[in-house]
Amino acid sequence: MVFTNKSSPLLATQLVTSLLLGVSLMVGATELNPSVSAPAVSEPEPPVIIASPPDKSVSANQEKTVQDLYYGAVLFEFYQQKYYSAAVSLLTAQEQDRLKHHADDGHLLLGGLYLSYGLHSEAEEIFNALLTDNVGPAVKDRAWFYIGKIRFQKQLFTEAELAFSQVGDSLDESLQEEFRILKSNLLMAQEKYTEAAAALQDLVANNTAREGEDQANYARFNLGVALIRGGNEKEGTDLLRQIATLKSNVDDQKALRDKANLALGFSLLKDEPVLAKEFLQSVRLNGPFSNKALLGLGWAEVALQRYEQALVPWAELTKRDKTDLAVFEALLSTGNALERLRAFPQAMQSYNNAITIFEQELASLNNTVDAVKAGRLWADLLSQVGRNEMGWFWEAELLPNTPEARYLPMVMAQHGFHEAIKNLRDLWFLDGKLSRWQTEIPAYESMLTLRRDTYEDQLDKLTPEQTLDHVLDVRTNRDIYSDELARIAETKDAYALVTKEEQQLLDRLTNVEERIWKISTQDGRHKRRMPRYKEKYRLYAGLMRYDIETTYAIRHRTVKKSLKSLDAELQNTLDQQNSLQRARSNAPLNFDGYARRIELNRQRVTALRKEVKSAFDEQQRQLQVMVEVEFDVLRARLIDYLDQARFSLAHLQDLATGASESGRVLQ
Repeated sequence: MVFTNKSSPLLATQLVTSLLLGVSLMVGATELNPSVSAPAVSEPEPPVIIASPPDKSVSANQEKTVQDLYYGAVLFEFYQQKYYSAAVSLLTAQEQDRLKHHADDGHLLLGGLYLSYGLHSEAEEIFNALLTDNVGPAVKDRAWFYIGKIRFQKQLFTEAELAFSQVGDSLDESLQEEFRILKSNLLMAQEKYTEAAAALQDLVANNTAREGEDQANYARFNLGVALIRGGNEKEGTDLLRQIATLKSNVDDQKALRDKANLALGFSLLKDEPVLAKEFLQSVRLNGPFSNKALLGLGWAEVALQRYEQALVPWAELTKRDKTDLAVFEALLSTGNALERLRAFPQAMQSYNNAITIFEQELASLNNTVDAVKAGRLWADLLSQVGRNEMGWFWEAELLPNTPEARYLPMVMAQHGFHEAIKNLRDLWFLDGKLSRWQTEIPAYESMLTLRRDTYEDQLDKLTPEQTLDHVLDVRTNRDIYSDELARIAETKDAYALVTKEEQQLLDRLTNVEERIWKISTQDGRHKRRMPRYKEKYRLYAGLMRYDIETTYAIRHRTVKKSLKSLDAELQNTLDQQNSLQRARSNAPLNFDGYARRIELNRQRVTALRKEVKSAFDEQQRQLQVMVEVEFDVLRARLIDYLDQARFSLAHLQDLATGASESGRVLQ
């Protein structure tokens, strides 16, 4: 956002900074002018024209490999011309320390984005911070370049010259051309035209070798202007003549050619009108400079006293849009030429037509002023613009199709108005962004409430005291088992470690032994089978004892390992209990902290929206004053044209009346 008017509030600049820094709620070079105003009839002067190729305020190194994902995401938004989103994403990545490999690149890009939005102080702070011994010469050169550019835009020419002198040989190739143009513009701003011509001569040579003729033509044009201003008119005119005859199908080159022809034509109107005609006739009939060329072409014919031929371009010009001053000049000049041709009836009719048009345009202009005062014009203007994203340039094709907006293109041709209306659009965008954030805050509150309710509901189902008692009971039983294991180890009691199945087998063997003993005391036929029963018993009992006694070490180690595992589980359970206890104590504080943070952001957004509204109203008021001043000038011109037409018509009517009274015929 760029506030070029000195009375513009600093508040709006601070608002953009605040909004760019408030990235989330819950996460911690003169441009080729398409319009040239017409000079007055009485004093045609050649326009002062400086041209430059399309502006490249911010550049990102396309050839460098992106090593950080988040920096790549920033560049993705940047190259889609979503500059606000790119700045927000970049600030978020910097705050979360996610630019490990592109920290300096991120600062340079952010400084460039700030600079493009007119946050000169913030941008200069970023670039000054990069002037340390820890950065490479390429970063330092880019920082000095941007600092010089900021100072040049602030019209601090001496300081800008000092900054540019610090730029070394490591400046990025994509900035070299703009750097040379800025240095030449700085010299011309300091009225050092001879030095500017030398600098531009170097620029022409470098451009020819590096970028080709298209880019070099801008430097030739500016060099020609600098030479003429420095007193070397012949060399300057020769350069402009080169531009006037260039052949190209590129739109900006054709516009540059028209501009050169127009400048040469107007500069030769007084002394060499025939040659001036040749240059003016070379201007395209439907180009942005055609109205001015047609007007000048008629003046060249007048200078040659060829009044009838002067009517041809003016007749074409009077058919065009009646908001152009060149058309008003042609309407008045047509009657003057007819009067010089002594075609008095036609001259009177021409003046009558001019008076009618001037009166209609005055009424239309007054309606536009009323619309500006009532705010309707700005409402219609902003209704054509979406709130999705804001860039650096205003889209002229989005002007409202209303009668009140007819004069806006002529006023918008001026840089100050262009920037002011862009500021209004940017404030409109910021208000939309804040409005969306304001509607999202209740959603965060609902999320927090749901989290709190869910937590409290789950907490009621937990009984930490019972769990702790259970853990203590288990620990007591564990100690009993540990003591028993120690006794077993001391006495080598292998039978204490038998399994449940083994114990059942041992019990069966005991029962068998008792039955064998009991049967052996009784008489009967079974006595002769007793030795076989005793042998089987002895075998099975021996096998059982052998298995138990030989696996004692393994059993003991297994039980001991199980006790250690139990100890670990008990400790883990105790840790979880302690963590749960801390969570129960801290959760209310965390929820309250989030609630306070949401409320602070609510207050911040509300306050920022009030400030945006205040800045919007102030910018609208300044735009209104600016438009009223320009319309007052236009109204004064129209009134002057109207007075001249009425005076000329009255003069002819007086001549006709005098001729009638004397019996003569006015021819």
